[in-house]
Amino acid sequence: MHGAKLIRCLLAVSTFLFLIANAHAVEIERAEFVVGIAEGDFEPVYYRADKVPLLPDRACFGWRIKISGDEKLVFTREILKLPEQPEYWSGEDDKYSTSQISEDRTTAITDEYLPVVDGWVENYWCVSEGDPIGDCLLEVYFGDVPAGRFEFEIVSAD
Repeated sequence: MHGAKLIRCLLAVSTFLFLIANAHAVEIERAEFVVGIAEGDFEPVYYRADKVPLLPDRACFGWRIKISGDEKLVFTREILKLPEQPEYWSGEDDKYSTSQISEDRTTAITDEYLPVVDGWVENYWCVSEGDPIGDCLLEVYFGDVPAGRFEFEIVSAD
């Protein structure tokens, strides 16, 4: 019996050491904050900017981070801070959502695996009716490592 326990223990330790030895930090080549505006039924056209017009169901914003290496998936943590509570948070009442909303309803923390496509990892949000205008912050982490920090402003579309 002791031999079987020893073998299981050695197997667990060797697996742990293998994972540590093969873990490496993702190398970031470029990080961008982008804004997109949709016209009619067309997908948004994205461009680099730091002002997001308050155009519900038309304006979206997000980040794109170019990495080197051959990763297919990256574990990300995204922290989106708004200046005030929005009327609505996507997934707020969904117990299966990957986002957690802060008690004061001004911050969403999203933990999820995102695919790497042609070396890019990206995620987007769209402006909704009842979103606040003002200064915002979007922080992105790959695991526990900071990958991008984007300060932007949601502005009146008038």
